[in-house]
Amino acid sequence: MTERQPGQVIEGNPIINDAFTEPTRYWHFAGVTPEIREGRRTAGYLAPSPDGQLRITDELIALELVNDLRSRVRQWREQGYPGSTMVTRDLLRYWFDDDRRLTNTRPFYCQQEALETVVFLVEAPEHLKVGVKVPPSGEAYTRWAVKMATGSGKTMVMALLIVWSGLNKITNRQDPRFTDQVLVVCPNLTVRDRLAGIGGLDSTNPKSSYVEFDLIP
Repeated sequence: MTERQPGQVIEGNPIINDAFTEPTRYWHFAGVTPEIREGRRTAGYLAPSPDGQLRITDELIALELVNDLRSRVRQWREQGYPGSTMVTRDLLRYWFDDDRRLTNTRPFYCQQEALETVVFLVEAPEHLKVGVKVPPSGEAYTRWAVKMATGSGKTMVMALLIVWSGLNKITNRQDPRFTDQVLVVCPNLTVRDRLAGIGGLDSTNPKSSYVEFDLIP
């Protein structure tokens, strides 16, 4: 349950950033009136108050690993993705070419950063990952969580990851970092049918994400 504080209403268009570039401003809600602040909002979460209510305050508990990875991935991108395979570099240049905005096939920045973070953890040179420690899940496989808002395009990120891993595996069968077999787990039949439908992940569907968004060069 979220408590709305009096006066916290944004007049006009609340969108203050471009969907295809890293955010440079954010809404600050801790005061009575929302205000725009420069920079990118720190990744973190709000602890619930003793009465169970969720209140917007300045007491943000930062997610240090997430903020660290954001910075490292940004630098890695600016350096041209050193250490990555030729297939990976070609795909990243192809997918995130600004000309694709004209055909509505360029992924949003949040989708780009989500993909790049996984690729960074897999392919970036070890010296760029010194100090990065993803807490173990206690399972046989390492679990990486890509947290994205509802409606921000998680299916697209899954499609990008599938193409990235699959094409790298086809190019170099001996590279254990990649796979051409993918298991997609979803909560119910409705979501399963959606993932297999138009804009979904079923490669046999002629209108899958791979085709609709021209993901395979």
